[in-house]
Amino acid sequence: MHAAWERWDSFWVAGVRRGAVFRAFDGGLLTTRIAFQDATGTPFASESLVRLAEGGETWRAYRYRQEPGGLGEGVRRDESGLGVDTLPASGEYLLVAQFAASSRGMATYLRVDEACPEAAPAPAQLRRGRTEPVDLPDGRSIRAERLDVTAGGMRVATYWAHDGGVVRTASAGTLAFACPGDREALAGIAPRLGAFLREGFRG
Repeated sequence: MHAAWERWDSFWVAGVRRGAVFRAFDGGLLTTRIAFQDATGTPFASESLVRLAEGGETWRAYRYRQEPGGLGEGVRRDESGLGVDTLPASGEYLLVAQFAASSRGMATYLRVDEACPEAAPAPAQLRRGRTEPVDLPDGRSIRAERLDVTAGGMRVATYWAHDGGVVRTASAGTLAFACPGDREALAGIAPRLGAFLREGFRG
């Protein structure tokens, strides 16, 4: 049985705090919501729901939605011909969290682009790197272990772990920093973004 948890991150673009990230896992379902405003004030919101198979050895299905644009996808692994060694991109966080708390040096899998499930899954690797200084938004600097994710031969994400937990994430030119809870993550965020992060899409 997997332990349940809830985690909040602040979300930064080009050095400016723009939004937040919410993740929750109940032992079988991983929910990931990202919401932010770009430099023009236009809001962006995405929600991914990844359901694990019984026993948790692989995933069973996922649903993904993104606005603006009305993008929505839903996939069942067994019906789509995807193998047990595949992993939706947002589900990667579960692997990273387990990896960070272990002594493993590398993990391999096939990474599924949730927004484009018809594309072939990309061969991916999660590798443990060096320990290096990480500057946090509150002015502190800590030493954290670097975990790099490559997919299709390109680095697609980097995570930094400290005391077995992820403290910073870098992906697609953005940064996310772990927060103690929702109050800190949502401070200064537009109320409509906060409502989405708590409740997800309606309808």
